[in-house]
Amino acid sequence: MDALSHLRSWLFPQYCKLCSQSLPMGAQLCQHCCATFSTFSEPDLLVRADIQRLFPLRYVDHLVALQWYRPPVSTWLKQYKYAHQLHYQVAVSQLLQQHLYTLSRADNWQWPDSIVPIPLAHSRLVWRGFNQCVLLWQQAVPQGLFVANALARPLSTKQQAKLGARSRRKNLANAFTVRMRVQGMHIAIVDDVMTTGATVDSAARKLKEAGAKEVSAWVVCLTAK
Repeated sequence: MDALSHLRSWLFPQYCKLCSQSLPMGAQLCQHCCATFSTFSEPDLLVRADIQRLFPLRYVDHLVALQWYRPPVSTWLKQYKYAHQLHYQVAVSQLLQQHLYTLSRADNWQWPDSIVPIPLAHSRLVWRGFNQCVLLWQQAVPQGLFVANALARPLSTKQQAKLGARSRRKNLANAFTVRMRVQGMHIAIVDDVMTTGATVDSAARKLKEAGAKEVSAWVVCLTAK
């Protein structure tokens, strides 16, 4: 640590958001809390009958999630997404990185060829100022795999949070376009919260139509509606 970093640490000490242990600059969670945080243990949640019933995905082959939508992660996501509190993004990204590292040690784990975020419509991107998925996942996955602009969302659709399951799927029909070559590839779509699966399934459909061999969905949290 250089002299400037030492000074910053002294002037603005940082503490783990879960246990209050002091931290080096840039971190938001300590290694112990990251390693012991309660998460889903399955490398593919679609092996679970309850998940299949809650999220009837037609075009997604595999599903990865950190946990159910509950505190503290649900609170951190809201603070990051709507109040632009970026330190909460760092905390969630740390948990995602640790979770993927743990899952990748399973014998049947395979990294995808590319990892692509769900895009925002231009109007919503201008209103919010950033795509929350890009920052969340870009810091959690191998950088050589992340392709920020592989998907586009040229249509301005209604806000998904205000719609039911059937309306969500109808709202997203033809919402996405594919902007990279995906023929024969395994693509992982990343998002923050999956409520019905309509968003990732719509994007997965377009990727399959463009020639993708396999599509996974990776999300921070699941919440059934």
